[in-house]
Amino acid sequence: MKELLTVRNLSKGKILKAISFELREGEMVAVMGPSGSGKSTLLYNVSGMDRADGGEVRFDGTEIVGLSEDEKARLRLHKMGFVFQQMNVLANLNLIDNIVLPAMHAMKNRKRELHERARALMDDFGIGDLAERRVNEVSGGQLQRACICRSLMMEPEIIFADEPTGALNRSAAADVIETFLKINRKGTTVLMVTHDGKNAAVCDRILYLLDGEIRGELKLGKHTHDDAKEREIRTLRWLEEMGW
Repeated sequence: MKELLTVRNLSKGKILKAISFELREGEMVAVMGPSGSGKSTLLYNVSGMDRADGGEVRFDGTEIVGLSEDEKARLRLHKMGFVFQQMNVLANLNLIDNIVLPAMHAMKNRKRELHERARALMDDFGIGDLAERRVNEVSGGQLQRACICRSLMMEPEIIFADEPTGALNRSAAADVIETFLKINRKGTTVLMVTHDGKNAAVCDRILYLLDGEIRGELKLGKHTHDDAKEREIRTLRWLEEMGW
């Protein structure tokens, strides 16, 4: 697998301190650490949503720290997808229109094609019958799955997820994590910030961030349902060792 994201000596004020790591194509990697450790800041800086003070971020061969805001916006639109705890949906639109809206900026004259793509994604993730529902007519888990569909509309190479289950109950969170696993099995790379060790345990690797530095890494390999319990136990033991 080729390196999709390469980060070298990334710094941001007093929050991130000489962060270095790599993300290979097809990996699913979690970032954990206590509140205030810099997890979300890291996500925003490696995706180009924020400008780093120093260091290098190379995405698919392109160094992005020095790109203009317009260049970074085009890169995010065409090659990256984003899922947040705050779902950022429009209450006056139904689910499918919320899913399609961002992609319309790139494919303005292909509305029919976009709606077909959105319906296929919704069917794939078990919410196809909710396409015409308003956002206040579906559950939190269903809405977050719609947001994941939205993030996949431009067929991105990577999904950046910032606490995607933070506002969900355990059952809805499990459905969302299963959705991320399904995406990853199809080849999309995932970098996910999470406070939940059970969520992190499904990932190939976990990076532990503390005081703006990567203090540890746990390598778990690809997830299978047969080894789920063992992975959770390993993850929780490791987190205890990290001081979680």
